[in-house]
Amino acid sequence: MRIFTASLATETNTFSPVPTDLLAFQAAFYAGPGEHPDTPTLCSSPVPILRRRGRAEGFTVIEGTSCWAEPAGLIQRQTFEHLRDTILGELEAALPVDGVVLGLHGAMVAQGYDDPEGDFLQRVRALVGPDVTVAAEFDPHSHLTPLRVSQLDLLAAFLEFPHTDFEERGELVVDLALRTIRGEIRPVISTFDCRMIAILIADVMMAFLSRMAPQLHIFDLSMAVKNLLYSFLIVVYLIFLTPQMFDQVAGMQGGLETLRQLALP
Repeated sequence: MRIFTASLATETNTFSPVPTDLLAFQAAFYAGPGEHPDTPTLCSSPVPILRRRGRAEGFTVIEGTSCWAEPAGLIQRQTFEHLRDTILGELEAALPVDGVVLGLHGAMVAQGYDDPEGDFLQRVRALVGPDVTVAAEFDPHSHLTPLRVSQLDLLAAFLEFPHTDFEERGELVVDLALRTIRGEIRPVISTFDCRMIAILIADVMMAFLSRMAPQLHIFDLSMAVKNLLYSFLIVVYLIFLTPQMFDQVAGMQGGLETLRQLALP
């Protein structure tokens, strides 16, 4: 089994006049293939987790570039395209692979790209084909566009705010990806557009749901949806203005049934 992993992430403030260039990524966090530290970072935890699992379980992990820039304005077009194409080139050189597991953020905007992550994932899918498992971890302060969902086999977002569970969610994404590749599960992603943009209470509600939902059976869909693997909230990043900007509930199942059976008319 061969799995490729990499990370490309930042959190864009579309109202900021300060552009995000390549130096911003290099100054914040930039690790070439095989250079990622063993300690996970916020948006790249799948990389060291897969490295550890590969060594323990005897499968091959091909590491691509991992990078992060601190929040600022639009990513310069040439910077995004350079980083995207660098990772795509590393993936192409690694082919064939059985899976691709990526660390993303979900709130990137670049010059000329309203949905950089969607563009990136579409190109990943074009390289690996329809039968290779493609998985990603996201920050919940992001936008879950239809393009992203259509290119992924599975995804997960942090539950906690502050994001103290990023490594735990990375472990989940890796575990689900491995189970999918081994044929143990067949995830189906479903989303429900809440048709709202939460402003002041969104982060409080996220923390409440993640901490109190198990005790109060709130946001526990397992009784209503068969084979539910994972469910989470996407709470929009409010200084990130793009056309597809709404809070969403997302979930994955191990069978063919979908969360849409719960969607309100």
